[in-house]
Amino acid sequence: MKFKALLIFTVVSFLLLSIVTYAAPVKLVFWHMEARPHRVERIKELCELFNSQHPDIQIVPQVQSWGEIYQLAPAAIQAGRGPDFMLAIPDFLTYIKALGVVQPLDDIIESLTSKYTFFDSALEPYHFDGHYWAVPIYGMDFVLWYRKDLFEKAGLDPNRPPRTWKELLETCEKLKASGVVKYPIAVPGAIHMATDQLIYTLMVVNRAEHIFGEDPDEITFNNPRTVEAYAFYKKLFDYSPPGSAAWAWDQPRTALFTGQVAMVMEKGHYIKGWIDNANAPLEVLGCAPVPVPEGGQLGSIYYSNGLMLLTKDSAKRAAFKKFVEWLHQPEIMSRLLHMDPGFFLPVTRETLYSDAFWSDPVIKEKVAAVLIEIETSKHGKLFGFTRNRVNPNVGAISAANILAWTAQQITVKGLSPEEAVRLGARKMEEAIK
Repeated sequence: MKFKALLIFTVVSFLLLSIVTYAAPVKLVFWHMEARPHRVERIKELCELFNSQHPDIQIVPQVQSWGEIYQLAPAAIQAGRGPDFMLAIPDFLTYIKALGVVQPLDDIIESLTSKYTFFDSALEPYHFDGHYWAVPIYGMDFVLWYRKDLFEKAGLDPNRPPRTWKELLETCEKLKASGVVKYPIAVPGAIHMATDQLIYTLMVVNRAEHIFGEDPDEITFNNPRTVEAYAFYKKLFDYSPPGSAAWAWDQPRTALFTGQVAMVMEKGHYIKGWIDNANAPLEVLGCAPVPVPEGGQLGSIYYSNGLMLLTKDSAKRAAFKKFVEWLHQPEIMSRLLHMDPGFFLPVTRETLYSDAFWSDPVIKEKVAAVLIEIETSKHGKLFGFTRNRVNPNVGAISAANILAWTAQQITVKGLSPEEAVRLGARKMEEAIK
């Protein structure tokens, strides 16, 4: 009897232990908008690596689209089908935060900052209303990309790209007159984030970075410097290929890679894109800071992408904390950034100065370009985040692509820059009511 009792006890204990041991892992659905196949695959690989090292947690990445996320995310969240955490940029976060689901992350940021030094421009836009609302993971900004081979064929110095607005227009004219290219520069013009970001970059270098006043409800978009930025955008647009009013991100890339144009102002994904799509060596791809007008300033749009938590579940919060702490190890973070070398910029000093980040062969080949991007990021700005605080109204403006809408009043409807900017300011006022 004693043996039988002992056997029963042993079996029951084993079963209980099995239940504990094989309890379902904490599952977190992760939405991101890095939809290009090589980025989707790298994020999937890293999530699988984390899951293998943390069998009690399962991160499930699901890819979405930046072109649809401003409409998709609120609808899914309100229907109870949203993710547990998702990728964010500062203005998008303010848009989702208005739904009441974004969780403060002060304890997680405190833990991370005890180990890593975040760049202020990456972290501070996520700090408002007394809390941190996202964990930065990578930054990005705009530079001028140009084809050295086409410059040389047109009799231009391939190592002396335009530095001012005046020089940029002169370069466009010389390229066109040479016959080497019919259209010197590619300019996005769709009512899309790509156009917003180029427009705002031109506003930054022309010292028109403030679209709000000291009062969060005051729109200061309608001012002479903003008008000048739009007038210059129109001049560049006139040098862009036909159909540019419908162009977003991909068409300018293709135009540069195929030699249809010689210049584009965009982010660092042009390096990886060149390798995958251009029929010329990487050394042909030149890089320079965004040209500056007389009386202007060095700069660009700059923002970090971060991770925001959308669930109050304590177990999921603890799992999220483990994931972001694991991700910020310089060796792991470098693997994430290398999914598109030169595009995604480090947000901590530890990653920037790590051997792991600079070990990528593509980054090694384009060190000068990456350094230009990093230097440019020091002067970067983001609309709605320029007065040492976050304007909660910016999400409504960026969701409607009002900067790009204003551009189309000029390029499509034929209005003057003055009239278009006036209408843009009115549309912003309506959006934040």
